[in-house]
Amino acid sequence: MQTLFMDRLQRSRVAVKNWWLLLLLGIAVFVIGIIIFTYPGVSYLAMSVTFAVLILVAGAINIALAASNTNPAIGRGWLWAGGIVELLIGIVLVCYPAISAATLPLFLGFWLMFRSFGLIGSGSDLMSMRVPGGGWTVFVGVLLLICSVVILAQPLFFGIEAVVIWVGISFLMAGISMGVFAFQLRNLHKHFDR
Repeated sequence: MQTLFMDRLQRSRVAVKNWWLLLLLGIAVFVIGIIIFTYPGVSYLAMSVTFAVLILVAGAINIALAASNTNPAIGRGWLWAGGIVELLIGIVLVCYPAISAATLPLFLGFWLMFRSFGLIGSGSDLMSMRVPGGGWTVFVGVLLLICSVVILAQPLFFGIEAVVIWVGISFLMAGISMGVFAFQLRNLHKHFDR
């Protein structure tokens, strides 16, 4: 029985060793948000191609995180599901930039919504394991969910210009939320090292 417990404890330690990959992704998303505000004259097509590449990279990173993490308690299923969906959408959008430009608000809104559900679920998992700050991950996930709903409504009411502004805001928030979650995984790793 003790061997089983020690085996599970060892797997839990290894499960969060690659938290820094999520931090790097969060930094990349945040920087793209800053670039959107810094260079508002960048063409809409360039933003859609950037978005397509970012989704492709995010999917690959989530798949790598899911493959290297062995503890299902930290949301491994969310990482697998999100990674596969993001990778497939990223491939389609990179191969067909016209589709990416035409559907950017829809893809972005639903991608951010899916990402927010993942953060809310992962934050709930962290809270159930009593990792400090898990509530912040849930809170940021809810904020990201609100942004996704606003982006989905913007083309109907305010036009593409408003979408560009909300894209920038959402990328900043998504980058922050990924960074917060990465540090929560790091704290979980420290928790298991005690």
